Amino acid sequence: MDFSKAGNIIKQKRLELGITQEQLAEAVDLCADYICKLERGKRIPGLVNFIKILNVLDLSADEVLTTHLNKSYVSRTTKYTECIGKLSKSEQDRIFRVFDAYFGGR
Repeated sequence: MDFSKAGNIIKQKRLELGITQEQLAEAVDLCADYICKLERGKRIPGLVNFIKILNVLDLSADEVLTTHLNKSYVSRTTKYTECIGKLSKSEQDRIFRVFDAYFGGR
């Protein structure tokens, strides 16, 4: 399995948070070389280390693995639900009218 896309997501989030590879490595009790290889997709973390990294970076597994999962639409649905929840009531009503029109009597 090519983990480079997932590694890139981890790297982008780390950079967004202003955390160095060394700081992330220290926070999850790993070496910086491991984080470097992980971000390049040369290393696939075990479950325990993966969870530690996600927790430090405040990421969910579906955000990182969505390109590898057959059911990634669950992740997209969650993302859209969160976005809709941030809209004003009138904007939400407009979107829901589109949904109602699309889904009809389903």
